[in-house]
Amino acid sequence: MKFSNKDKVEENDENFKNDQENSLKAEDNSSNKIKQKSKVTLTEATPGIGNTTNFNSKGPKKCIGCGRQLQTTDDRQPGFSLNIEKQDLCLRCFKIKYYNKLVEQEINDQDFINIIDEINSTTKKIRYYYVVDIFDLPGSRMTWLEKLISKKEVIILVNKIDLFPKAVKKIKIFNYIKKFFEDSPIRDSKIILTSSIKQDYVYSLLNELKSVDYDQYIVGISNAGKSSLINACLKLNKQIPSIVTSKYVNTTLDKIKINFTKNNFVYDTPGLVKHNHIAIATAPNYWDFFFFQKEIKQVTYQLNAGQSIFYGGLAWFTFEEGQAINEKSGKKMKTNFHLYINKQMPLHRTKALNAQVYFKKNRHLLAPRLLSNDITFETKMFEYNDERKIDLHISGLGWISFKTYKDLKVSITVPKTEYGIKITQLESLI
Repeated sequence: MKFSNKDKVEENDENFKNDQENSLKAEDNSSNKIKQKSKVTLTEATPGIGNTTNFNSKGPKKCIGCGRQLQTTDDRQPGFSLNIEKQDLCLRCFKIKYYNKLVEQEINDQDFINIIDEINSTTKKIRYYYVVDIFDLPGSRMTWLEKLISKKEVIILVNKIDLFPKAVKKIKIFNYIKKFFEDSPIRDSKIILTSSIKQDYVYSLLNELKSVDYDQYIVGISNAGKSSLINACLKLNKQIPSIVTSKYVNTTLDKIKINFTKNNFVYDTPGLVKHNHIAIATAPNYWDFFFFQKEIKQVTYQLNAGQSIFYGGLAWFTFEEGQAINEKSGKKMKTNFHLYINKQMPLHRTKALNAQVYFKKNRHLLAPRLLSNDITFETKMFEYNDERKIDLHISGLGWISFKTYKDLKVSITVPKTEYGIKITQLESLI
């Protein structure tokens, strides 16, 4: 399934081709002046260290941005380049890297399974780094992938840890993650909290990558931050951060080979499509609301039964019924709901009875909004009869934290998609 809409993203291939041609001409026509490095030609200072996708390769040249084999025959297919000899990036990666331009390509689950099966077929010792997103923990986990990689050594990388509130102790997050994976075949794997932004986290990961003398593979769902982590490690290792990254899905299309030392290879692999993510129901120009680089925000609402909170024009949370009673006064008490969201995400409170009317009336004014005007919704109900702290995760929107009590009833309404938007209940982390 594709995440984009061609009507929303207009193509202008000729401009990009001209830009690449000009960069080649500038390189060819330079005389006695100091040559400037071409935008798309990346040469590592130390041969055999850094992005070594094409270093000493006996096969066809590959794009160092997405890993696909370069070709000059079809500009609509992956790997198209105007000049294979002089260009290291395909036209698609050039567009994404320098113009933030979406060009659709898709890696389906079976293609990825074939890649993993090929890797697993080796009898040599290898290591997988399984990357999950701390902001979308249930949505970035794939149990079938965990089963496949469990045949080899695995390290779990909990990425984007810098987005978490600083007041939350790292040991608490570590123990939470350990419990989260207790039903997984990789439950005994080493866990590393990491980030591509904070240098301390990058330094720890780089040291781990450089510590072994056998091949290593970075795997996980699209936009979990695999390529950004490798680029951060390359930069810290004084190499060129050459892998193309973006807010779009499937930026990496094939394996990309990296060397941090001359003793091993580290491979970036394609990300799997987030079939159950809220972004699947929106246009790509809204993906900054879901894939972001700033600390998450806590917003607290004290709600009466019959009130709803809208996430832009996408979905809404409703306190259905079961309002608690103050034992002393006998009066109804408001219930606290803590929403952990992207700071850019607008929230709006309204009466539950008016939710559908509010959405239909304002759907064209709200942002982010849904891709289709004809989309329908589905509601998931949660009823409680005990007291505990829980988190309700909505893949792509964050989570709602609250204390439950007898007869409490809440619901989450999301757009109906082919695979469904993932809504998961977990024990409270914060």
